[in-house]
Amino acid sequence: MRKLLPAVCAIIVLPLLAGCFMLPAETPLMPPPTIARPAEWPFVTVPVLRGDIKLEASPVVMYLPSRVIGHQFTENGIPLLGIFVAFGDEVSEGDIIAVLDMPEIQYELEEVSRRRARINLELTLLRERQSLAARHAAEVGVAADTAAYVSARNRLMADMDVVDMLYAYVSELNEARYLRAAISGVVTRVLPFTEGMLSDVNHVIAVVADQGFTSFVVRDSIAARLKPGEQYEMVLGGETFMMEVIDPEEHGFVREDQTEGEVTPAFLQFIYAPAEVPAATHGRLRIPLEEVIDVLHIPVSLLRRTEYRSFVYVLSESGYRMVRDVETGLESEGYIEVVRGLSEGELLIL
Repeated sequence: MRKLLPAVCAIIVLPLLAGCFMLPAETPLMPPPTIARPAEWPFVTVPVLRGDIKLEASPVVMYLPSRVIGHQFTENGIPLLGIFVAFGDEVSEGDIIAVLDMPEIQYELEEVSRRRARINLELTLLRERQSLAARHAAEVGVAADTAAYVSARNRLMADMDVVDMLYAYVSELNEARYLRAAISGVVTRVLPFTEGMLSDVNHVIAVVADQGFTSFVVRDSIAARLKPGEQYEMVLGGETFMMEVIDPEEHGFVREDQTEGEVTPAFLQFIYAPAEVPAATHGRLRIPLEEVIDVLHIPVSLLRRTEYRSFVYVLSESGYRMVRDVETGLESEGYIEVVRGLSEGELLIL
């Protein structure tokens, strides 16, 4: 009996001990939760400002040159040597615009010039010989024989008359090779030059407009509001000039071909003629229509509009975005007047 007791205990205890090793492992404890703090929203703001708002009309004003002349050759089918002006160039009266390639005329002119020089040389030598003969005759006390010299001089002078006429004729032909500016002004159009180009009496080589820049015309419907004597600013080539409306009848700008119902154009001139004017053909007139002084205003892009309300987003003192209804007034050039709803210095959110 004593021998069986340990065996029985082993049978009972060993399974219990084996069961203990087969128990599931405990799940490790999770770390305590942390509260995430939201990042601040990077608001971009614009302050409410105070100032003036001007409502303007800005019709196009077109340069009205005193004269516009198209330049073209009077001969057909002659090769061009070159065109020597470009768009926007300033030219003076008589400047060369283009040249025809006529080598035979140049050769003839050089030949006639040599003949003139030769005759002038012979006349000079004849005068010297006549002077020497007269001194010699005086020394020996005899009368000088001038008949031969007079005859030779008459022959040379007759030749010179013929050569002079020929020289004038060839010079005129040579001058026809050159297309010259008829007026001083600006080149507003020019024909592109290509090798082998021939002259054509129907093709304008270049157009030159008078550089005076004294007159401009407005053909917009607002021209009816412009009265002679009124003064306005004009932006031309990035610069601002003061202009005065003029009476067209006094300056010869009345349009005979104006049709019924067509807007009557308005004409303007510089009040003080500038020393230099940009080479521009059109600008913008600034015509004030309405103005409010010392009012609150905001960029139009910040205003939200619906059918029933207008509102903006305002940054509160606590840093939150708030909706604020506003009443607006005059709008011009990207800004709008705020009549009610905002205070100067408040920050609006983009």
